[in-house]
Amino acid sequence: MTSTTLTGALSQLAREHALLDVKDAAVAIGVTPWWVRRLIADGELRGINVGGHDKAARWRVDPEDLAAFLRTRENRPRDLFHGRRSA
Repeated sequence: MTSTTLTGALSQLAREHALLDVKDAAVAIGVTPWWVRRLIADGELRGINVGGHDKAARWRVDPEDLAAFLRTRENRPRDLFHGRRSA
């Protein structure tokens, strides 16, 4: 990955159709793998169970779903205007 921003990295992964495992998703957003599993269990973050029906869950997270989750957690809209507006 050549992008240095989180959103850029997630966009690149989405273009590559790569799913993140719980550990990578946790690193991306700065939480523990346990917390990512909790977000999935609570329905706050969409997860894909790639484990078999008789095996323990092995969760994967689509980078686009992770980016969407982060957008829902913002406390204000992103300010894309960097200069001052004239009154």
